[in-house]
Amino acid sequence: MLSGLGGERLRIIDERVPLRFGVFGQETTGPGGFSMAVRTIPRVWEITNLLAEVNPKAWFINFTNPSGVVTQAILGYSSLKKVVGICDAPSSIHKVIAQFLNKKEEEVFTDYFGLNHFGWIKGVYVDGEDVLPSILELIKDLPDFERITRFPGEFSALIKMFPNPYLYYYYFKEEATKDLLRAERTRGEIVEEMNAKLFHSLREGSNPLSIYLDYIKEREASFMPGRLKGIALAEGEGYIDVALKVIKGLAKGDAEVAIVNTRNLTAISRLEEDDVVEVPTLFRKDFLRPLSAGKIPAESLAMLKQLKEYERLLIEGVATSSYSTLLHALTLNPWVPSYHIAKKILDAFIEEEQEYFPHPG
Repeated sequence: MLSGLGGERLRIIDERVPLRFGVFGQETTGPGGFSMAVRTIPRVWEITNLLAEVNPKAWFINFTNPSGVVTQAILGYSSLKKVVGICDAPSSIHKVIAQFLNKKEEEVFTDYFGLNHFGWIKGVYVDGEDVLPSILELIKDLPDFERITRFPGEFSALIKMFPNPYLYYYYFKEEATKDLLRAERTRGEIVEEMNAKLFHSLREGSNPLSIYLDYIKEREASFMPGRLKGIALAEGEGYIDVALKVIKGLAKGDAEVAIVNTRNLTAISRLEEDDVVEVPTLFRKDFLRPLSAGKIPAESLAMLKQLKEYERLLIEGVATSSYSTLLHALTLNPWVPSYHIAKKILDAFIEEEQEYFPHPG
């Protein structure tokens, strides 16, 4: 798993550069993810092309952020076509919903659709019945719901869906930007400090597993500073659970369903067949099939189309080392307010990370 070429040092630059211009960096779908993708995609192409040469029948399970963009880049430009992108956000939401309903995870189906860190739950099924409307009514008056999730309870009731937490940066841009501008540290700076503490503790301590589990608890608590009473996200199990479902399905032939990043085919109508989307996907031996998302709201479709066009231009810009194509892509990024701001951000990235970026001309 690559955390993005350059480690936490360059991730912090990814986050800090946009903040100079009043834009939050956001390390996946935001301009921070844009910069991370420019650095990371070429290295992932090297890995996947080598894997295709050594073992063309192999499956590549991508953990590399920004996961959706990197998976799209592999499928579009690499010679390897057996690719699945993994993210733990949808599975973590699923775990919380199951606990909220006092049900086992396998008793609940979350009808999720979207792109990586850019999706919605439009149905929650228990015994064949969609209980999402009841959940949305309950959370409207649930104490501390907004403090914990940042979404007002009535907002989810308004859109009649439960949004991925990362959509806060889209629906509440002004509040998110103000919060980040006021903050003393970016998320990357927080993680960098935690990682330094982890490695020091591992060198000095005698129980590495306990040290690591404490680190996971602290890292998750720093990302979601509260918990619904009686409900906690599984500590560090999200990626593992999703990856094991994918591996069991592809290798053993067990029928497994996991929410992953994969080629759309016909899962989300009116998106292209080769668009990488994040949807529940059925896995069998050496085979996968994304499940149909059915009818989705027009507003969600418009948002998805804009982000997909941004992703395609970003990947094309990396493939062709084109400054103008990268600028076009960043102008379309939902978090960037204008062409002039996009150009300032791109030029600042080039100045800070010049070995990875093409220059204008």
